[in-house]
Amino acid sequence: MIRAKLVGRKRIKFVNKKIAEMLNDLADTFVSQTKINLDKKKDIHGNKFKPLKASTIKAKKKKGSATPRIPLVDSGKMKKVYRSKTASASSLESHVTTAEQRKEVAEFHNEGGDNLPQREWFGIGTKTERRFNKMIRAKIKSIVRFEK
Repeated sequence: MIRAKLVGRKRIKFVNKKIAEMLNDLADTFVSQTKINLDKKKDIHGNKFKPLKASTIKAKKKKGSATPRIPLVDSGKMKKVYRSKTASASSLESHVTTAEQRKEVAEFHNEGGDNLPQREWFGIGTKTERRFNKMIRAKIKSIVRFEK
């Protein structure tokens, strides 16, 4: 194991770089977990999406949908989730977003509405939160270990 003690600006730059790496890893994990959940037809909590109404299924069939009974996957645009901002040592922010042309629809499904049941497909569920916590602890341990 490499042992080094960094001081002053070098130490801050090193720690910030490691935090940026962690933030980007967390964002990438969020993106991949969101896509996995959509493929499995599950929400952020691991539950199956609430079924579509008969009228919605009928409308989707009329449009020629290959998957008229499955919510959120018809056009494939909901899976266009990506890291829109990359963290760096000088900017400790990493953002994840959906395809621009589907943001409004995505939010509507995530929140639900008068005639639409909530289908939480975009967010951090318990399983992902646990995974994030493990990643954060491991990164912090690696930073602390390096500095002892």
